[in-house]
Amino acid sequence: MAESTQKNQPERQLSLASILLWILSAIYTYILLFSPPKQLLPGEPIWLIQPQTLVELINESLNFFFILPISNILGFKATLAPVVHPTIEGLFNFAEAWIFMFLPLLLADKRGRKLPQVLIWILAMFLTNVFLSPYMALRAQNQLEVVEAQPNKGLLARVFGGVGLIIGMLAIIWSIIARPEFGDLGMRIQYFWQNLQENRVTIAFCVDLLLFAIFQAILLGEIEPPNSNKRWLRFIPFWGLAVWLII
Repeated sequence: MAESTQKNQPERQLSLASILLWILSAIYTYILLFSPPKQLLPGEPIWLIQPQTLVELINESLNFFFILPISNILGFKATLAPVVHPTIEGLFNFAEAWIFMFLPLLLADKRGRKLPQVLIWILAMFLTNVFLSPYMALRAQNQLEVVEAQPNKGLLARVFGGVGLIIGMLAIIWSIIARPEFGDLGMRIQYFWQNLQENRVTIAFCVDLLLFAIFQAILLGEIEPPNSNKRWLRFIPFWGLAVWLII
């Protein structure tokens, strides 16, 4: 009887983890996408989205990974990049660089191998934790496979880690010095702080970064064996994942 209880205990723990992650996913989706204006957050829900907010999202997407802005700087102006405040532009691309690096991480996740990992990642590139949080809840229902060897990441991981690291660092630099017409660092910090209190999109991206850090720690902690000298990288948000992918 005692042996049977011990065998069932991991299943109960996994079920509890899954339930908690489903609750987190539901809270995230309701508060950030569907809660009425000023009920819990400022700004409008997705069903009352304003034209200026939609334009902001489209412009940020057009400047994905700074491809258009940098091409314009280099003299290629066949398509002009929309002008977006550099702090918001930097935040968007930093979040995109981080979720971009999650693909090799998801593919190395043995607990989630029966789930559509590539599809989840593609959808997460557009709506981040609307899809990543349910993935984490679904994978928690599966039994953990014991990791005995170092994962073999290969070239894909190194490419994604290198690209993500470059874009992430560029996003930080861009936020500070790009588009000088938007003022000095103090003015940019003030704008970001004000935007964080009024703009639901900005709040959502900041929440995404926090959840990315948590999910990175969970996934890397299970992928790397307990005796690995790289396991501590899971606790360093963004940079820890980039280094893990590259080395």
